[in-house]
Amino acid sequence: MISVIVTEYKKRGYLIHALRSVFNQTLNRDRYEVIVVKNYEDKEVDDYARKNGAKIIVSDEKWLGPKIAQGLEEAKGDIISLLEDDDIFKEEKLEIVNNIFKEEKVGEIRNEAIYIDSYNNILFNPNISNNIYKYYINRFNYKYKKYLFKLGFNSNISINKEFIDNDIKHQKISVDMYLAFSAICKSNDKNVLLYGNPLTYYRLHSENASEYYRLHSENASISPKSQTLEKKVEIAKSYLEDHERLYNKFYNCGKEIRNSIKFLILDAKFIYYLLELYSTVKQERLELQKNFKFSVDDKIFLLNPFNKPQLKFIIRGILAFGFLSLPPGLRFHLFKFFQRQAQ
Repeated sequence: MISVIVTEYKKRGYLIHALRSVFNQTLNRDRYEVIVVKNYEDKEVDDYARKNGAKIIVSDEKWLGPKIAQGLEEAKGDIISLLEDDDIFKEEKLEIVNNIFKEEKVGEIRNEAIYIDSYNNILFNPNISNNIYKYYINRFNYKYKKYLFKLGFNSNISINKEFIDNDIKHQKISVDMYLAFSAICKSNDKNVLLYGNPLTYYRLHSENASEYYRLHSENASISPKSQTLEKKVEIAKSYLEDHERLYNKFYNCGKEIRNSIKFLILDAKFIYYLLELYSTVKQERLELQKNFKFSVDDKIFLLNPFNKPQLKFIIRGILAFGFLSLPPGLRFHLFKFFQRQAQ
């Protein structure tokens, strides 16, 4: 049986679309259950969900990890599929997921996604050939340079419940990476399947925290300009804390996993540092400079963590390395100079 856990933090108007996509699956309804975890009551949406057999949990939790932990307490299925309120399942997703778990020796599935906007219009598809790829990975064959960027997005995840530890409740935002490394590090006899079939519609919009963190540099039109600086700092700091917890938890899983998490930590740390430089309070800047040290190894790692030949990665690595090599005071003044030029 599959337990679909749908999570929502605040009312944004997308949840009804997510629920419709779950209730209109081709898989027989008796083969899956739906659990909705959210922070408010909405009679119209709640009545619709309950009418279709969903269980509603009204939560006081702010962060994603604790919400999923609450859903897991109610889940009866041995397979957990996650869906965030702003995303949508394709109608055949759960049937395909169910068949794969029945027929193959896998512990987790990560499917591809199609990107949509706030109005459900398709923006672009991932680069998928006519032959749908299937990569089977575990702790012995995992290579971070090859697989790390295929592990994101919560709504792409279907995972055997036995791979989820209770400490998921401590992850604020980075649940996708937590579940990826948990499954990989426990998959001695079961594989994690990276599945090239796009079974999820992934929504890009201004309030999507992960899109700010991962994709804002790729496509300026989806940058969440509506978010306050305080909110952006909070998100970056939460990612940093999450990834530091991952490093401690999965340190013994192997060098490739450690390198993956090291990159995530340094990336979050660098973004957090840049956001904090916006502060005009001198004492805050001095405290930041004292607490945020980048070693020579850190700078070299950021210079070219994936050995990718594309010009954008080379330029980004050189700029990060050069910027972090400057004295802290000069970094701040240079940052402020470019900030004024951009205004």
